[in-house]
Amino acid sequence: MKLWKNGTFHTMTHPGKTVTQIMTDQGRIIAIGEDASRHQPEQVVDLQGLHVYPGFVDAHMHLLGYGQKLSRLNLENHKDRAVVLDQLTHAFAGEPLFAEGYFDVGLTKHDLDRISPEVPIMLRHNDYHSLTVNTDVLARIGLTSSSGVLTEDDAQRAMDAFPKHTREQLGKLLEKAISSLYTYGITGAHSDDLYYFNGFHETVAVFEHVLENMPFRAHLLMHHLVLDDYLKSGRAFLDQHDFLQLGAIKLFYDGTISSRTALMHHPYKSVKTQGIRMFNDDDLEALLIKIRDHGLTAAVHVIGDLGLRELTGWLAKHPPRQGLHDRIIHASFADVETVKQLAGCPVVLDIQPQFMSSDLPWAFDYLGEPPALIYPWRTYLDAGLILAGSSDAPVEIPNPLLGIHAATERLSSHDGQCYGEHEKMTRFEAIRAYTTHANIPTYKSDRGLIDVGHIADFTLFDFDLETALPERLLHAKCMMTIVDETVVHQR
Repeated sequence: MKLWKNGTFHTMTHPGKTVTQIMTDQGRIIAIGEDASRHQPEQVVDLQGLHVYPGFVDAHMHLLGYGQKLSRLNLENHKDRAVVLDQLTHAFAGEPLFAEGYFDVGLTKHDLDRISPEVPIMLRHNDYHSLTVNTDVLARIGLTSSSGVLTEDDAQRAMDAFPKHTREQLGKLLEKAISSLYTYGITGAHSDDLYYFNGFHETVAVFEHVLENMPFRAHLLMHHLVLDDYLKSGRAFLDQHDFLQLGAIKLFYDGTISSRTALMHHPYKSVKTQGIRMFNDDDLEALLIKIRDHGLTAAVHVIGDLGLRELTGWLAKHPPRQGLHDRIIHASFADVETVKQLAGCPVVLDIQPQFMSSDLPWAFDYLGEPPALIYPWRTYLDAGLILAGSSDAPVEIPNPLLGIHAATERLSSHDGQCYGEHEKMTRFEAIRAYTTHANIPTYKSDRGLIDVGHIADFTLFDFDLETALPERLLHAKCMMTIVDETVVHQR
């Protein structure tokens, strides 16, 4: 038994509720507050005034994709065309080159062909739905493109044709990702990886192998294109072991704003289209019925306001079994009537507060008439909806402090202005989104609080996140990360 004392433990049962000590044993909390003194500990840990929260969880990201980003040329800080070309030229060593975080500065296949027309070169745009590729990549997938800029399905075809990682390389990527997340205080993540790499079976095996030695709560969404692989595998829905779950079936309803493929009520400014639907009605309904027939749930990417309205109708028509809930990933734009209907559905919204800071105000340059509700977190909360906090890493940095700050301040990272002050979350609500509510999709009632019977996963900071001034919040330091009673990171 371990006594953890001289800390401020934020239980997250309600705002401001704290205790100064807890007792843990075999990975669980067995006593809190004064009750912890009634046990005889085998070990005493003096926290020296640190602030302790339930382990932070990223409710939607791509663990292997994040590991790739940490391992590849990263262009996200370069917005000058000449600088980007210089970075690519110096990084090219005669082998396939994949660069992450590319902000579209107008490069085409012709620019990449000057580096090499015969070795694959691929730039992944920062919306993660578009690519710029060279002639070699186009030839590999049998596509003709005057620019080499690919979106959605064509982009995925190109990704599929890029040289694959070995199982050992995937393991290294996962280890790198988890090690990085530990430093941010993240003890678990909900990840979408099972289609994009070496297939369902091998990718799950990689997770199982790595998690044997790295305690981390991984909840894996299953892309709809590997649904049959899952059904044939004999694996259970949800629990595989203490650190691995197989979760909802991931599908895409629409695209993104920057690629003008998010499905909006009003046309975009330049192309005069409203975006795209990834499925026709018959195929979507057939997939939802198949998901329900097997007792599974859906996790659906949707960004546009029209997309959210249509998707809400489909989920209401084909609800999950009693006691289960679906997930909507993003839900960036909405209208009042859709929110009312959505509030009647068993659903959790996986939100990315940093998207608001990254997307505004430039998104208004793409949109025609602005949607009625823009990143409407207060509206969602007031309607009784559950919001789980996430980063969608590698799209954003998976630092929950950035998400909490964005959710509560709504400041643009471009012009520093506040957009939609009336949609701000409180500090407690934002912290809860990354702790208690991020655990709801696991169906585990022993996660997300500091209370008796709950798991001993904790994130420790040097000051109180709930009361810190906004300008100080981003300077908080994650001093310690604990998973299953084990310290996995310490400053």
